[in-house]
Formats: sequence, structure tokens, C-alpha cells
Amino acid sequence: MPNSSDYEDVGVGDRVRFGPNGGSQWWTVRDRDERFIVATAQAAFEPKGVLQYTVVDLTGWQDRKYNGAGNGVVRSSLNTLGGGWDIEADGAGAERIIPALRSGEWDLSYRRLVNVNAITREAS
Repeated sequence: MPNSSDYEDVGVGDRVRFGPNGGSQWWTVRDRDERFIVATAQAAFEPKGVLQYTVVDLTGWQDRKYNGAGNGVVRSSLNTLGGGWDIEADGAGAERIIPALRSGEWDLSYRRLVNVNAITREAS
């Protein structure tokens, strides 16, 4: 599980990778608060500018597990049909995810939940 130093300095515009070896996919941080980090990356096998997103929950899974994920920092997409969210090529739209989570309008998808064991940061 990442310690707070792994993500406390992560800011909007930084690039991050997830996993013990840094993973291979770089994600651009589009929004964050004390609990969530929203990041986007080029979607595989899609035209340039089609983005996928992920939401890191830094504190909300300290006391629960689901399908082997949990007890710690996790990431997932929103619990929408297919996990989709309208995000433009420049990342516009990602800033609406955290307010939707905070209001209770949406929650993270439990089915697509994975543990975040480490976060590698590249400052913007």
C-alpha cells in the first residue's frame, strides 16, 4: 500500500503511474482533493485524443474489501453503464467527477476496483 509520501505531492498536471514497478501507462492528473485523484490517459486502440479515466480513492477503502481489492488505496471508474464519462481530448469534463462522487450522485464501480500498491509521480 502506498504511504502518504507517495501521493501527497501529486497535483493537477502531474503524470502518474500505478503499480509496484511503476506500470507502463502514464496518466495525467486532471483533478484532485484530499480523498480522490482523477487521471486520464490515451485509450488503447482508439483514435488519438480518446481518453480513458481512473479515480484513485486515497482514504475510502481503509476498512473494507471487495473481490480481493481493498483495505487501502484503490482505483476504479465510476459505477456508470460501461464506466463511461464524457471527457474531451483536452481532459475537460474530468473536473466534474469529484463533485459527483462527493454529492453521492455516483460511486466508484466495485466490479472494476483494483488496489494501488504504489504511485510513481512525474511533476508537471
